[in-house]
Amino acid sequence: MQEQKAPANVHERLAQGINTYVLPNYVYGYPSKRTYRRFERPIPIKEVWADEPREGEVNIYIHIPFCRYRCTYCTLFLTTRHDPTMIDRYIDKVCQQLAMYGGLAGGRQVSSIYFGGGTPTMLTQDQFERIFSTVRRHFPKVADNAEISVEGAPDSMTPETLDCLKAAGVNRISMGLQSMHPRELAHSGRPYPVETAVEAIRNIRARFDHMNLDLIYGLTGQTRETWKQSLDQVLEFRPTTLSLYPVVARPLTHIKKQLDQSDESFFTDEMKYDIYDENVAKLRDLGYRQESFTRFTLLGERQEAYLQESLDFKGVPLIGIGTGARSYVGRYHYSTDYAVGRAETNQIIEEFIKTDFGDGFAIEQGNILDEEEQRRRFVVLNLTLSNLSMPAYEQRFGRPLRQDFPDELGAMEKLGCIRVSSAGTISLTDLGFKFSSLLASLFFSERMLRMEREYQAK
Repeated sequence: MQEQKAPANVHERLAQGINTYVLPNYVYGYPSKRTYRRFERPIPIKEVWADEPREGEVNIYIHIPFCRYRCTYCTLFLTTRHDPTMIDRYIDKVCQQLAMYGGLAGGRQVSSIYFGGGTPTMLTQDQFERIFSTVRRHFPKVADNAEISVEGAPDSMTPETLDCLKAAGVNRISMGLQSMHPRELAHSGRPYPVETAVEAIRNIRARFDHMNLDLIYGLTGQTRETWKQSLDQVLEFRPTTLSLYPVVARPLTHIKKQLDQSDESFFTDEMKYDIYDENVAKLRDLGYRQESFTRFTLLGERQEAYLQESLDFKGVPLIGIGTGARSYVGRYHYSTDYAVGRAETNQIIEEFIKTDFGDGFAIEQGNILDEEEQRRRFVVLNLTLSNLSMPAYEQRFGRPLRQDFPDELGAMEKLGCIRVSSAGTISLTDLGFKFSSLLASLFFSERMLRMEREYQAK
């Protein structure tokens, strides 16, 4: 077989990727945490926030790294080895960290609060109440229209927990279903019956207007028919937002080991793209609006289905609370250490619990973006959401977008991936949405690509 010739330019590279159905990892941020490294010296947190105005907006993300089980495809920062004492100590430290950030940014208006994990809905009502009271004490300017979202799993979406969240001001619930097929749930390491998922959906729907549900296509042993059955069953409940992800087999996951042993039980990338096309057509017919490669919503054009992401992409600082949570402020991107392995994860959690979030706290790991990387980030993030404003780019960076990325924009236009409005806003065509992660990768710098390659999962 003749070796395929390497593409000579951006246009050829993009065309080749589209023609051969290249499916890169889903791009939801830039740079990724895989580019984070130890700083040459710890940077005092006061120095990180020193140039930021005391007023303005801020987002808060709170990571709860506890789960009852680890799914076969999961690389999120979590542990299944925990006890009530560990969780309680962790919540104490979350509250201390919130208090520290309140001293730095407590005068800002909080536009969104998101709980992710892990499984946040594993927390007790008392633990949730402690966190919410700490947020409101140290961040008194929570916007009246702030989006307050909690994610969780079907087997912890009890009426009592949901009532507690509703009383605390939560207005969006996100739940990972991944499949509605018993065999696929078992193969994925999710030990509950489909009936539990159905009951959880009903519990959420009875209490919340905005419900996001996640499904994954390409799971072990999944067929096109069982995928359609899962999707159709979920659509019967008319969720406000649906997030549909192609499975990704990342290092250290059980599904990666299965795929390496035999790929016969998995969809090819071309098959995943076929399913994607079917998903888009079906959801469009049912009135859903596509926001990204994975996300579809019934909300109107002027409403955001994932507000925290949209605000982050517009440059609103994000305060990450807890292990594995990333913070973005100005040119600083930082977090705790990150791992997938059980022993390493628990060690990081214990180190977090021992941390003193006082005046002397300093960040030790992350990525400091120069202006070029900030420009690339602006393009990557806004392009994937089909809302890249050339005037906004020039206003922020003082230079035209076409001057900085002529080849990339030219290739996307020639191949029919984007359209440009009279106001200078770049949006994705159907083809552009389909290959949006491939488009985004055109803007990755060589430095970030090298750091991605050098990253060693642990």
